[in-house]
Amino acid sequence: MNSQIRFAAVALCVSFSLGVAAQNISPPQERLLNRADIEAAIPFEGVYSKRLYTDTVYITMVTMEAGKSSSHHNHPDEQTMLFHTGSARAFVGENEYVVGPDDILIIPAYIPHRIEAIEDSTWTEVHGPGFNNGPRWENQ
Repeated sequence: MNSQIRFAAVALCVSFSLGVAAQNISPPQERLLNRADIEAAIPFEGVYSKRLYTDTVYITMVTMEAGKSSSHHNHPDEQTMLFHTGSARAFVGENEYVVGPDDILIIPAYIPHRIEAIEDSTWTEVHGPGFNNGPRWENQ
């Protein structure tokens, strides 16, 4: 009986190893994409987005009509928003911000938030792993 268990364990290890070896695992590679080629979504009425997943983060390009809003939500990843056009109110935790072109808003992981467009607005979001472990520039 003991030899049968050993044989089964060896067979399982070999089949697992072969399964792992058969996977096509490759390192991250650079890519060139065009925003026009990314499929659009409508997560809320009056909100249009295109999302691109990379190896470590995802990027969302958002257009929101005046008077429209996202739901009040949170998520396990940090969210950095770069506003391009229009103006919006950002409700982040207990704080309220009015944001517009060239403003950058950083929302930590798990902090409840929502965005409400004052005018037709566009921005780009980068959602990352939710912790800050990157190198620092001098003079910051």
